[in-house]
Amino acid sequence: MLAKEIGVPVPIPSDLLMIGAGIQIAAGAYSAVELLVALGLAVLVGGSIQFLVARSAGRAVVYRVAARVGVSAERLDRAVARLGASGPRTVFVGLNVPGARAAVIPAAGVARLPFAPFTAAMVAGSLVFYAWHVALGYAIGPSAVALLERGSAFVVAGLIALAAVGAVGWLVLRRRARLAGGGALRSWTDAACPACLAITALRRP
Repeated sequence: MLAKEIGVPVPIPSDLLMIGAGIQIAAGAYSAVELLVALGLAVLVGGSIQFLVARSAGRAVVYRVAARVGVSAERLDRAVARLGASGPRTVFVGLNVPGARAAVIPAAGVARLPFAPFTAAMVAGSLVFYAWHVALGYAIGPSAVALLERGSAFVVAGLIALAAVGAVGWLVLRRRARLAGGGALRSWTDAACPACLAITALRRP
């Protein structure tokens, strides 16, 4: 999560990581307080690094890097305009909108929001967003643990099958991204989530 908050394109969606964390809490691997502290630090440190880099690197560099991970210039422009108008409130709201999350922090850097209000809104917004996914993982945790204990071979086979589907999906999305002029790294992230594959297939003719 620290790497993802810095902006490194780790090929696993953060929502799936948080669902997994909720399952681990249900299994007794660690407590909710421990997760809160670790996640809060990851968001604070990683998000601050991404923000400061975006604020100091210059608009051209930020837009070039964003294009490589699938965030278009138009999308960043809209985010910068909203953040310039309403500031930290938009940071909090934007971090709770799945389709807008990727653009919020770099846009805040380009918009040169004050660091302290931005940081408070970023940590609060991210923790609220992740809390729903942790709660979902916690709710399904006992069932998931029981399934692992009773059918580990079946689960492993299922994970291998999902990985194969993700690999094929990534190749298809990467080819489309190249034809569209970028976004190959974002395609890899999309391919890690079956729901993302379906949404992307519907959005990209």
